[in-house]
This record gives sequence, structure tokens and C-alpha cells, in this order.
Amino acid sequence: MLGMLRSQKVVDLSPTVQGRLFNNKVPISSRKIMRCAIYGGEKYVDEALTDVNGYFSFTERAIKSSLPNSIFHEPNVQLYITTKFDENVYLIWFSNQDGTLLNEQYSAYLNSLNGDIVENEQSFWTSDDRASDKSYQIHSICRW
Repeated sequence: MLGMLRSQKVVDLSPTVQGRLFNNKVPISSRKIMRCAIYGGEKYVDEALTDVNGYFSFTERAIKSSLPNSIFHEPNVQLYITTKFDENVYLIWFSNQDGTLLNEQYSAYLNSLNGDIVENEQSFWTSDDRASDKSYQIHSICRW
């Protein structure tokens, strides 16, 4: 019993992220982009810089955790991708992910972020093909 409680499972916090950031259709260069994943009350933060053409990327992020073994744990991952420009914080991406596994559509969105800070955030849902009761709530300035 104790061995089962101590065993750890892989929790996918974020797939590979690739994107491009604009200000009124002009690429934003040398801008710090922050990715923050929250799981089990812990924050996992990393940063990237946009290049001269506004491109940025993050590698996939996963952890091992014993939390999925608990019958009291409700698996949920929140993912924020933000930047600061002219003293304003912009939400490039926010998602609230049910479960600890990533699906193809969700990963495809994060692999092709194209955001312009003059755009309004849009909200939408995408479901998980593997489990009809799992979904992703997404807010983003990006368009696909």
C-alpha cells in the first residue's frame, strides 16, 4: 500500500510552445515571455526571449508527481504565458486543463501561437478526444 502511494506518475504541464508576438502587426523583439504552469499548488516558471522577428519557444515541460495516486486529488493544470510591454502585462495564453495528459488539438494550438497585443482576448473550449469528460478552457490574444 505505501509503495503505491509513493509511486510517481508523469504529469504533462505543457507541450512544446512556439509562437510569434506582434504589436499592431509589427514583430516585438527582445521581449521576455514567461510561462507559468500551476499544478498541485506548485508553480513551475520559465522564460524565453523573442528574437528580432518576434519568435519565441519553450520546450515541453513534465514532472513526476505522486499526487495523481491520491483519491482526493483533482488533477488540473493551469498554464499562463504572458509578457510585459510598456508597463502593461499581456496574457498571450491561459488554459485550465482537466487531467494530466495533453491532447493533439491543445498541443497544436500551443505549437502555433501568433499573438498581437492589440487584439482582445478570446475565450473558447476544446475537448479531449480520449475522454469526453476532459476539456480545456482557453483564453488568448492569439489567432490560428
